[in-house]
Amino acid sequence: MGGISKPWLVAALVFSLFIWGNSLVPGEGSGSLSLFVVDTIRSVLDATGAPSAWVTNFLVRKAAHFTEYLVLGVLAAHAFCVTRIAWRIDLLYLAVFLVMVPSIDETIQLFVPGRSGLVTDVAIDCCGALTGVFLSCAVSWIVDHVRAEE
Repeated sequence: MGGISKPWLVAALVFSLFIWGNSLVPGEGSGSLSLFVVDTIRSVLDATGAPSAWVTNFLVRKAAHFTEYLVLGVLAAHAFCVTRIAWRIDLLYLAVFLVMVPSIDETIQLFVPGRSGLVTDVAIDCCGALTGVFLSCAVSWIVDHVRAEE
């Protein structure tokens, strides 16, 4: 294995615990929070004169899934340092981590009142994580090339 950055790994694990903690919130509490976010977004859009009817609870919940896993993808990309020497095994560890966390997340929800674990949410989560990995790699590549030109 090329290397694991322990501080980034700790950050990724702590963030995973945060995600799983959110999954332990019963359906009523989780629903109230997402409806609060919907109402807030609609109020801001209404105040600016922008249309707000398109903002739905479903959209907010799925965007939250995508966004929290995008953050996890960035953290995990830094944690599992993919090097030229061992990039395949590093990438494998990264992929396994980013598939296991949402799988466990949705499994937790199967046992929480008012919640359900959905395979589609795992797919959305994995897409968010992959986007985070790509963004992290793109920024690293840009930074490396800017530094090389200096």
